[in-house]
Amino acid sequence: MRLDDVLPEWHFRERHTIEIDAYADTVFRAIEELTWREVPTFRRLMVLRFAGRDRAVDTRILASMTKDGFTVLDRSDNELVVGMISTRLPARPVPLAGELPADAVRAFDAPGHLKIVFNFLRRGSTVTTETRVWATDERSRRIFQAYWALIRPPSGVIRRAWLRAIRERAENEPVFL
Repeated sequence: MRLDDVLPEWHFRERHTIEIDAYADTVFRAIEELTWREVPTFRRLMVLRFAGRDRAVDTRILASMTKDGFTVLDRSDNELVVGMISTRLPARPVPLAGELPADAVRAFDAPGHLKIVFNFLRRGSTVTTETRVWATDERSRRIFQAYWALIRPPSGVIRRAWLRAIRERAENEPVFL
């Protein structure tokens, strides 16, 4: 299920793109295996966000995000979709029930929550990451809007650093023919 299927509408959105000269499976392996050590800017900003809790530098970023409440919603040959449902600020993940978490995110509509979904999409040599947020009620949207104004600039720095690190890893992976 693609990002457009899980969260076709959003209140907040951020999108970043990079060119990566590597095979699709190499790119997605880089996305899944990238560690905090490879993206020090990302790690430093996340330490600030999580009130000083540092991540083990050799921990995989995606794995640590799934420990913190995100769920891999879908994985295809050219797209990885990750998301969560959270209470509005302060954010607390809501467990996703059922066998199809993407359907659970799409259908969820209880007031006082945020649907936060992001992806990595590869088309040709272009790799895009997009983040979308949907607030389930007007109060949650207004509260998140103030937070978004604060976090969007550092979030952009994080996403661009993350994409550069993915490119570095993918383009430098040995190719065996």
